[in-house]
Amino acid sequence: MKLIIAILFSIITFFSNAQRAEVLNIKSKELLNEEKFEKALPILIEAAELGNAESQYNLGVCYQFGYGTVQNDSVATSWYLKSAEQGWTDSEYKMSYAYIKGTGIEKNEQKAFVYTLKCATKKDVECIFNLISCYTDGIGTEKDSVQVLEWAVELAKMETSENLNVSGKITSARLNLAHMFMNGKGVNKDIVKSYTWFIIYNESKSDFSVRVQEQQIELIKKLEKQLSHEQIANAKTDAEKMLGKSLTNFDKLHQWNK
Repeated sequence: MKLIIAILFSIITFFSNAQRAEVLNIKSKELLNEEKFEKALPILIEAAELGNAESQYNLGVCYQFGYGTVQNDSVATSWYLKSAEQGWTDSEYKMSYAYIKGTGIEKNEQKAFVYTLKCATKKDVECIFNLISCYTDGIGTEKDSVQVLEWAVELAKMETSENLNVSGKITSARLNLAHMFMNGKGVNKDIVKSYTWFIIYNESKSDFSVRVQEQQIELIKKLEKQLSHEQIANAKTDAEKMLGKSLTNFDKLHQWNK
């Protein structure tokens, strides 16, 4: 009976602490958004110590950049680690970066890869982009051209956003696939697939400079001379299937966008 009571008490305490931690987390975020870092910090620390993963991440950010406290990479990384162990995606990214650079923790490419893979499986653009580099260059894992292709396609099919850093990585993946299939680099050469990826890249090519766009337009024109009308039409259809929507920029395939 005493054991049952102890277990019930532990469960009640756990949920009570979790509830309080979330209340504190919400309050700390309000203060952080208002850039009242010194007021936010003690609330953030309490929420983090109670185990709130988001607060642990935000506390790590405060220590990393010295918001309301003295900058300290080691302390920042220790909080990122606690948060990452609870599956907080942004913290998993932070730990992958910390291990690859040795920031606030001993450098370890294998552990960096593990965290990169974890957040990549949650469709985090930054992590997928970095994971492709891991498989390409053998960072923390074996080189694997099959995984490079699979993750490149996963990234390239994602929805672009107004965040240029995010969108640019997606557009880069699209263009890289077009070149991979055009040149047979890491894959069997296939100009139809190359053209298909050029069409998909074309949907967000404004992420790149006019000079880069003009260079790709010349390659697109060269490919078209090698393709039949049926192949071009099929490539357009395949591009729409992969994106899961109609193309909006196809009529500007030979034009650069601002």
